[in-house]
Amino acid sequence: MHTLTLKIPDELDAALRTASTQRQLGKSEFVRQALAVALEAELRQTKAASRWLERWSGSLAPAGANALDDARLEHLRQKHLK
Repeated sequence: MHTLTLKIPDELDAALRTASTQRQLGKSEFVRQALAVALEAELRQTKAASRWLERWSGSLAPAGANALDDARLEHLRQKHLK
């Protein structure tokens, strides 16, 4: 297991202490679980964006506007597939 050190504001630490106590977990375990949930959601969103782009690629601009379509598609990729 790897170690991650980070700084958080006092208010966030207090909320973390409260939540981890309520769930009877250590702060580290609580943060691991919360991070796993957040990363899973991020992955689902990224995959959804990829599927959308694959489906609609080529239909975002009128026929014959390939250069514009390619630029628009690249913009969408950069914006939504971080």
